[in-house]
Amino acid sequence: MLHAQETMTAERFREIASSPGDNVPLNPKLAAIWEKMTNATITMDMKYADGRTIKDEMTGSRKTVQGNYVVTTLNSELYKQPIDSIMAYDEKVGCYKVWDLYGDTITHALMVYDVDKKIYSTSSTFGDGYSELGVGSYSDTNDRSHTVVLKNGILFSTRDVNVGPAKPASNH
Repeated sequence: MLHAQETMTAERFREIASSPGDNVPLNPKLAAIWEKMTNATITMDMKYADGRTIKDEMTGSRKTVQGNYVVTTLNSELYKQPIDSIMAYDEKVGCYKVWDLYGDTITHALMVYDVDKKIYSTSSTFGDGYSELGVGSYSDTNDRSHTVVLKNGILFSTRDVNVGPAKPASNH
């Protein structure tokens, strides 16, 4: 079980992310929101305040580790490297935490879920004055979210993400 006092370090992040998935029963709070899709297609549309737009289509996979972590790995054409994130439930804080690793820098977000309505909100601060606020909804087959990214309190970009079942492999 994760506790508020536990600090996610780059070393600990890499240890969890590189662990093989296992069949340890998930923490009930994670099980309540666990999307059964272990492989997915993710589309991301980013719109910057200066008018630029970026679209990316990624493939993703998920695994559970030690019953307390859900590890998501995205393979992005845009970023040209796998991107891992780790989710856990923090009993003391009463919400979900999500960590990402960029180089040796850990970022984290807090997520609050309404499992009856299948909606959630996210908040994060990171880097040099960046903050994110997002909302999303999910089902057994899809997850959609909209996030506003601010830099020093001024609109920097918006990000719309749609997660669905993995597309079938094409036979060329």
